[in-house]
Amino acid sequence: RLEVPDSSTTMFASPTRAFAPARCARRCASSQTPRIRAGLLDAFRSPKASKHVAPAAAADATTVARLERAIALTDVRDGGAVKPTTTRRAIMAGNWKMNPKTASEAATLAALVGAAAGMDGESARACEVLVCPPAPFIADVARILEGTGVAIGAQNIYHEASGAFTGEMSAEMAKSVGCTHVLVGHSERRTLFGETDEVCNVKTRKIIDMGMTAVLCIGETKEEYEAGQVKKICARQLAGALAGIEATEMNKVIIAYEPVWAIGTGLTATPAIAQSVHAGIRDWVRENYGNAVANKIQIQYGGSVKPESVDELMQAPDIDGCLVGGASLNADQFGRIFNYDVAPEGPTRLWAEEVVACGNQLGESPVWSVERQMLYWVDAPSGSLYSWDLKSAPTKVNFGETLGCVALRSNNTLLLGLESGLHAYDPTTKALTFVSEFEAGLNTRPNDGRTDREGNFVIGSYNNAHRVDAQPIGGLWRLPANGGALEEMLDYKFRCSNCICFTKDGGTMFFCDTPTRRIYQFDYNPRTGPSNRRLLYELPSSMNGGPDGAQCDANGNVWAAISGAGQVIRITPRGEVDLTVELPVKQPTSVTFGGPGLNTLFITTRAENGRIDAGSLFACQVFDVAGVPEAEYVDRSPVKGDAVSANIGPVRPGRPGAASAKFCTQCGVAFDKPTARFCAQCGTARR
Repeated sequence: RLEVPDSSTTMFASPTRAFAPARCARRCASSQTPRIRAGLLDAFRSPKASKHVAPAAAADATTVARLERAIALTDVRDGGAVKPTTTRRAIMAGNWKMNPKTASEAATLAALVGAAAGMDGESARACEVLVCPPAPFIADVARILEGTGVAIGAQNIYHEASGAFTGEMSAEMAKSVGCTHVLVGHSERRTLFGETDEVCNVKTRKIIDMGMTAVLCIGETKEEYEAGQVKKICARQLAGALAGIEATEMNKVIIAYEPVWAIGTGLTATPAIAQSVHAGIRDWVRENYGNAVANKIQIQYGGSVKPESVDELMQAPDIDGCLVGGASLNADQFGRIFNYDVAPEGPTRLWAEEVVACGNQLGESPVWSVERQMLYWVDAPSGSLYSWDLKSAPTKVNFGETLGCVALRSNNTLLLGLESGLHAYDPTTKALTFVSEFEAGLNTRPNDGRTDREGNFVIGSYNNAHRVDAQPIGGLWRLPANGGALEEMLDYKFRCSNCICFTKDGGTMFFCDTPTRRIYQFDYNPRTGPSNRRLLYELPSSMNGGPDGAQCDANGNVWAAISGAGQVIRITPRGEVDLTVELPVKQPTSVTFGGPGLNTLFITTRAENGRIDAGSLFACQVFDVAGVPEAEYVDRSPVKGDAVSANIGPVRPGRPGAASAKFCTQCGVAFDKPTARFCAQCGTARR
């Protein structure tokens, strides 16, 4: 992910984590190693200062490798990127804690688990199985489970071999009664018994020296989660517990991520949130132990895992099993968990990861220029335009007013949908020229916009008060190629335009009035506009949110961001969802295809309370289809205006200050006063 250093003159710094193509939708049996194209990231490796921004710090080899993965620099075969795979085998572990009450109950539970595991041994299962009974029951449980392939673990050990340590069990004792694994650092041990990272380190060292495997538990409290400290806490716990452990010894370590707020509460981090944390853990391992160790280490998820949630969790590519608490005390439930469905029915899943920590209030309108090899997007309320060449750090320009969208324009210039109207902008000279007013006299602003295949710019509006008055007052407009007045294209009004995009041949246009939750398709003629409206897709009642920005791929599928559901969905021309992209944040806002092969999906998001990564730019690699080059608005007239007197250059990530927020990030209503600190409609604090 790209972050910004604490500096008065700043530029987005080296990524701390980028998404990896290896995090794909399904686990496969074989693997292929992509070849990296040399030279593309030279500017990132040795960045140079520009006229407007300070130079970025040079990145180390690990950082460069992560960015290379992020922009999907893989060979293209058969029209798509080579899909990397993993051979990690999952492991399901049952932590019985201080249960059951008697030895006979423990024996019965062990027998039932053994029956669920089957007598064919572990080779018949898709995963390893481990149970960790209380110390008095270990020997009996090990004897009952002998031959089933179910491994035995201890819940705790003391690091000394013997001595006057009343109530403790040594690693030697645990191994002598059949234990091959030991839990270390479980949250209950940390919280109730005061175990520190240093104590976990001593125990981990002892377990490895005894030839057993340490299941190292890490995770954050609810307060730490809400403060956005998840990865910081996990990194601290990993560094403490693994101090002095060499890379050659990491094959004796399993990591179990357990969000403390989810243990025993019935709450479960969404698969996308869990995947995001697991990816960060794997990247920590990569940074400290190298690619080979990171690619092999098993990372479990723990936190109220149930039979109903396991299939979905196990689709996440960095989740390599589960550490199960209460459900492991029921043999039927635990058996369902370790016999999870490796290929459940439903859409294929991809997993997006944060790549730029830009802290947008409302990121929107990503567009990729094939000619310039540049990604553009906007933060609408703050009036900021971002650009990123994927080689060096992203930069931004602030225009001091709401900026609804950006489009490519002839001669390496841009077309901007500002609150004051449409403007042409030259990124090189910083010149800004007024082009057209936009719905003068209405409480609206430019929102979603795309250029059709003939070079006309199509743009819809946003009723700033639509969450209050529910009035459809906005229109859909076309700015003709080579200049001319705006022309209204639809014979009806709406509240919040979104999903504007066009098929590769330009003959079909898609559009949505977000509050209706319906995406329509139209026959499209670049001279006469849209006609023959028909429903493509309506969000089911079980899905939260509404359709936001969208883009078409080369096969005519629509990729729509569903703001409120934490997903991008791919809708086929038949109106069926055959793929979802999962995000760890709830409000993706728009999408586009980019990167050298047009097979990277970039996703903008908006700010949310309690999520430090909300408002960042996310991305994932798409393996079965590519995008279509973004069309340019055709207007070759030079941009002759004065250079924009705007704040040029990157700024620190995070939530923008109150003075720059014109619209409530929660309900979208405009603040009634420049000095208002809270939204008059919903009461949300101004950000």
